[in-house]
Amino acid sequence: MTEELILNFDLGFVGNDLELWGEGLHLVIRDGVIEGVGRGRASGGNVVNFSNSLVMPPLANLHTHILDYIYPEIGWDLDIDSLVGEPYSVKYLMLSKASKDTLKEAIDRFLRHSWGYGVGVIVEFREGGLTNALLDYGLRPKTHLVFGMPVGGDVVDEVRVMSKYVDGVGISSPLYFSYEVLKDLGGITSNLGLQVHAHISEVEETYVEGDLKHLIKCLRPNAVVHGVFLRRPELELLKELGIPLIICLRSNQWFIGKLPDLKLIYEVGLDVGLGTDNASWVKGDLWRDLDLLTSLLRVKGVLDPKWVLRVATNSSVVGVDTKLREGNKVNLLVINTEETSIKYARDKYLAVVKRGGPEGVEVLITDGVIRYCSERYEAVCDNLRNFLSRR
Repeated sequence: MTEELILNFDLGFVGNDLELWGEGLHLVIRDGVIEGVGRGRASGGNVVNFSNSLVMPPLANLHTHILDYIYPEIGWDLDIDSLVGEPYSVKYLMLSKASKDTLKEAIDRFLRHSWGYGVGVIVEFREGGLTNALLDYGLRPKTHLVFGMPVGGDVVDEVRVMSKYVDGVGISSPLYFSYEVLKDLGGITSNLGLQVHAHISEVEETYVEGDLKHLIKCLRPNAVVHGVFLRRPELELLKELGIPLIICLRSNQWFIGKLPDLKLIYEVGLDVGLGTDNASWVKGDLWRDLDLLTSLLRVKGVLDPKWVLRVATNSSVVGVDTKLREGNKVNLLVINTEETSIKYARDKYLAVVKRGGPEGVEVLITDGVIRYCSERYEAVCDNLRNFLSRR
């Protein structure tokens, strides 16, 4: 039996409800799994002490397009259809001309940058069908989920072939597909155990054309993305059906200058996650979305930073449990409370969502593997790697 490792922190957010534990807490790690969570700092044989530290689940970026990271800010003055619309926009033109090596480099760079931001769970809409699904197959961390986007033709057959290499299917717009195709798509993804996410009502035109109604008449998605123009009846329908909504605030602000009704989303009680959307035009730093979401809710009279933090770490939308509790794989984010001044704040939830940032990220571990380590903790991370590699 492998030996255990104890990690000591000053405070942290524990369990499903992100309960704040202050005055010290410790995690007992064995075989890459959290064997125990206890209050107070512990002592023992193998102990790692993190000073000025807050431990929490990693941030979760539940919707992004990584491949367009090859040319950041290209065509930024164009409208949304000319820039990212299928299949003749600037984005699809540059993707069609990019080499495999260029695309692979963009994926690696995006992951490296995201980990430095403290983003541990990433859900990517991957353009290019089977060809691009194979770009990094076998190399992806388990917390990087790829949703393949069919390129056309026999969509159902394409999804069947692609299913071995992706975690789900990404639908650019359900209006692109007939009732029969969507129904068949729902059947095959259900049989194959693939998740389905779909862009819904990102622009007013698709809302008016009834994209959500068309989708759920044919299949039950695991989540919908954007929902900028959705109103109470549609939001309550999502709540009733148990379909989460992934909001992409900075993307919506950038591309169309309009945001979803956040107060209404909060009041309806939807299961909500955050995404950064197109990597080429929206930086993958999810802390910016936390700050923006907190501010936007505040001016609407919603003062609930704990809810914002739950949204920002809501990887359960895609079936990944990163909460700090016994029996879970080691997935954790360590924040320096001195560098961020979180240490001195009375409301720790508010301080984290407003003051957290890359400058405070010390260590990120996902699925028991260290993805990022700051220079301040290089020696500690070397010891952690040695321990975690023995499992």
